Amino acid sequence: MFRLKEKHLDRINGFAFAMLLAMPVIRNDIIALPAPAVILPAFILLLTAGIRLFNYGTVKFSINSIGYFYFVMLLFLYLLLSGFWHSFGLSLTQDIIKILFIVFVSTSVILTFNLRAAEHFINWVIFFSVIATILLISYYIQAASLRGYGIGNYLTRAQLIGVGALACYSKLLFNPSSHRKLYLFLTGLLFLGLALSLARAAFLTGVVLAVIITMFYFYTHKVKSYSLTQWFINKSTRIISFIFVGLVILVALQVERTAERLRNLLGGSLGARQDLWENSVIGFLDAPVIGYGLGSSGMVSFNSATYYPHNLYLQVLIDGGIIAFLILFLITIYPLIYAFRLYKKGFLKIKTYIWIPIITCYSFLLLEFAKSSNFYDARVFVALGVVSVIVIDQLRRLKTK
Repeated sequence: MFRLKEKHLDRINGFAFAMLLAMPVIRNDIIALPAPAVILPAFILLLTAGIRLFNYGTVKFSINSIGYFYFVMLLFLYLLLSGFWHSFGLSLTQDIIKILFIVFVSTSVILTFNLRAAEHFINWVIFFSVIATILLISYYIQAASLRGYGIGNYLTRAQLIGVGALACYSKLLFNPSSHRKLYLFLTGLLFLGLALSLARAAFLTGVVLAVIITMFYFYTHKVKSYSLTQWFINKSTRIISFIFVGLVILVALQVERTAERLRNLLGGSLGARQDLWENSVIGFLDAPVIGYGLGSSGMVSFNSATYYPHNLYLQVLIDGGIIAFLILFLITIYPLIYAFRLYKKGFLKIKTYIWIPIITCYSFLLLEFAKSSNFYDARVFVALGVVSVIVIDQLRRLKTK
């Protein structure tokens, strides 16, 4: 009987999960697929899980990954139940479908993912983000202008490019077997795409995380210098890195639309978000324990059924109250704390670098959903939290063997 090897299943899983992140860009910029097409990558993940069970009989779980997955399911079960005390009498169909999709994707991931699949995910994310960057540059060429007006779909495109840029930069710094010149070129291209993406907050987040990655690299790669010339040689990568960051910022400032929004941000203006966040906090104080119920955040923050507070914590505070918030805070911060704790204990080594781009990409999406996107669209972010715990835990077990 034909048995698909596990390494092939891992390649498929990595591709499918990366495709799930890229699907909004694929639908808007490449192929006009119907909305239900976004389910396809999740079904591929579930299919490979079924094949693995059929061929090999078992799926191994760790206590940490199962515990983390349990709290993820607990949060979304509670949010679904909160629909019973929904305050505004609006349709909850879309929110329920989105939550069930998050549950479906997270379940598929925990049944299929491992270290090898995570490696393939990073490679495919870089591939899709390169395609998105090339398409973005072509839009600027067609417009024959750097003003940036008339280019839509920039939030989802910036998320994909940002994740790809940070993943590529992580591989460039920490993976000794990577093709240095190729990844140097791709990193420059992707950060150029992020600078042109029009998403000022995603751009700033990407730059800040890139600086943190650079500082971590030099913290873990200390080289002694015995002369002034050798000092400059040893510090050349650091100097080039900060020059590179400066050039990326300079490029972003050439885009009139981005430059204007950055000036507003540096001037202390958060635009419409300021009213959204103030209304959300005031509204939360009127129903702090169990919230207003699923789907209420738009009405409370903006008096609109189709809107949301542009902050995952405020959105969940309004819908589910302090109970849902505490669970959400736990599941969002745990992968970062778990990685930091195991790194300090020596379980995570730089040579097993894959945890670095995974955690960095997770951090980028966390910050994105903290200021831009609808939390009920956070299927990749939530599933990437599960992937992070799986990857970190498998590296911990490798260390103990």
